[in-house]
Amino acid sequence: MKDIYILGSLNTDLTVYLDHYPQKGETVKGHSFRTGAGGKGLNQAFAAAKLGGHVHFLGAVGKDAFGETMVAQLKSVGVDVSSVHVREDIASGVALIEVCHGENEIALDLGANETIQEKEIDAFLANAKPGDLFLTQGENNADSLTKSLQKAHQLGLKTLLNPAPANKAMAESFADVDLVIPNETEASLLSGKPSYEEAAKSFQVPNVVVTLGKEGYFVLNKDGSYHEPAISVEAIDTTGAGDAFCGALCYFLSNDKPLKESLKLASVYASMSTLKKGSSASMADLPSFISFLKERHLNLL
Repeated sequence: MKDIYILGSLNTDLTVYLDHYPQKGETVKGHSFRTGAGGKGLNQAFAAAKLGGHVHFLGAVGKDAFGETMVAQLKSVGVDVSSVHVREDIASGVALIEVCHGENEIALDLGANETIQEKEIDAFLANAKPGDLFLTQGENNADSLTKSLQKAHQLGLKTLLNPAPANKAMAESFADVDLVIPNETEASLLSGKPSYEEAAKSFQVPNVVVTLGKEGYFVLNKDGSYHEPAISVEAIDTTGAGDAFCGALCYFLSNDKPLKESLKLASVYASMSTLKKGSSASMADLPSFISFLKERHLNLL
């Protein structure tokens, strides 16, 4: 099994469930308030580790209760947190999440997540081996995304980028990316193209996977392009589903499964995550995932 290295965010999720989203100036009474460990990086690490991956995490938290809890949560599923740094002068990241009829809206204060330094990236990847996997996303400082992808690519790691939240400057790092995983909106923003198919063609990345929520995903690489539908589920909460996809994909790739097979498994895993409330809390372990596959008569493992 290959090791998985993740540079990512740690945000405490403060989630309220609503019957409708508030209009400007409106106060809406919610229900089922939840606090949980989240952030795209933490969620992705949680998914990969709960499935059984060897996961190493680079990130930063403030010296506060939120930070302590998130680091403890990562440890609880076996993630190597020796490269999670505690900052004295800035708070841990926080995500304010509204969930309505299974869909979500999120506001972020990234805090300590935006303080990753180049020397910390170098130390983090010092023991990485060619063929290991490196995954990052857009909830840390932009400089760390650029430098980490460059370093991982130079070392011969398989590099994956989940460009969320997306900004056009991320495209400058595509030369160091083996697999890019935007959603439909992010693909359009990064490329300026109206359709995700046209966006994918413009990226010049060896493998492009555009996630499409309940519609599945679109793949473009040297072998051609195709659309794979998602399985049908009655979603309760889609928060973290994209992260479930990315983390699970890394896990299956780390076990040397072919990309096409890994993507199918990751898609089912992401769909399964929408059946529980929360982000990291919705990530299933391997025995639960295998049971889910059997229940759905999906012969994928």
